[in-house]
Amino acid sequence: MRTDLQKELGLPTPIVQAPMAGGATPPGFILACMRLGLLGSLGAAYLSPDVLKAQVEEIAAASAAPLNINLFLPCGRPPAPGVVEGMLDHLAPLHVAAGLPAPALPDPAEQDFAAQLTMLRRLRPRVASFVFGCPDAGMVAALKADGILVIGAATRLDEARLVAASGVDAIVAQGGEAGAHRATFIGGFEEGLVPLRSLLPQMVAALDIPVIAAGGLMTGEDIRAALEAGAALAQVGTALLRADECGIPQAHKDALGRAAGEGAETMLIRHWSGRAARGLANGFTRGLDAAGIAIPPFPLQNAMTQALRGHGRKTGDADLLALWCGTGYSGARAAPLADIVSRLVAEAGFPSQNH
Repeated sequence: MRTDLQKELGLPTPIVQAPMAGGATPPGFILACMRLGLLGSLGAAYLSPDVLKAQVEEIAAASAAPLNINLFLPCGRPPAPGVVEGMLDHLAPLHVAAGLPAPALPDPAEQDFAAQLTMLRRLRPRVASFVFGCPDAGMVAALKADGILVIGAATRLDEARLVAASGVDAIVAQGGEAGAHRATFIGGFEEGLVPLRSLLPQMVAALDIPVIAAGGLMTGEDIRAALEAGAALAQVGTALLRADECGIPQAHKDALGRAAGEGAETMLIRHWSGRAARGLANGFTRGLDAAGIAIPPFPLQNAMTQALRGHGRKTGDADLLALWCGTGYSGARAAPLADIVSRLVAEAGFPSQNH
């Protein structure tokens, strides 16, 4: 089942390691994925241009395999009056309890996308991918002129048609099962929760560019089924979260294991970033629900909760972490990455890779 896009990229397997921002995909993890035959992806949305450059150069020094750099398209909107101040008041006692300075809204609240894009073009990765909107056609054309393969993302067919019209080379079909931030940019987030089993065939039938399946692919059988339904590649993220090499905190990995034992269900969570993302509820999200206050939009809320999340990472407090994961998280195994990927490859019936 060697697909055309797989051949074009020279990938040993038709599997993409999902680009998970926020430290989940450090260079060592990406390199390990590359060595196992996956398309390695750097979730670079929160990286400064200098850090992006350093991480890409570290990866390139150790591997000539293709790399995907993923960025968030600017999608911020102004907050309603008083919303930021109300959130800062809510966060203040949490900061006191954690021994942190008083909460504040950083300025700027996010990385400069134009500067990130300029650095990406200098680095010339084989692939650049974008979420949270429809890429600008001029940007897409410039990247393609640089020899970069460009990928967009959509959660529903009308989004997919717009993204395809921008000139991208391929598009990710993000099923409603997928973990972390939703790529939705038309209508409400709940309207973009189309199951992959429905979304993928819709997009394959309607578009004349390759479609990459994402969301709920936890086993090799899931991957093979997506390819048989017309996917050019299969993207996996949650299945790799508990790998030894994955960069999420150990407390996050352990929380996934505990929640799986309890049968906890995922939900769409806006509490940490101000933008809907799939994951598990915890002390922070429940406390914010109980407070009943408005949540500032992304990226403002994301910036204001960064200190608490950093404290949770440092102390191992899972109640202060964004516990992103997809609906199939109970199938994520705590094991070396090579064991996880080898099992996926074997279950899918692909040729085994020499590591």
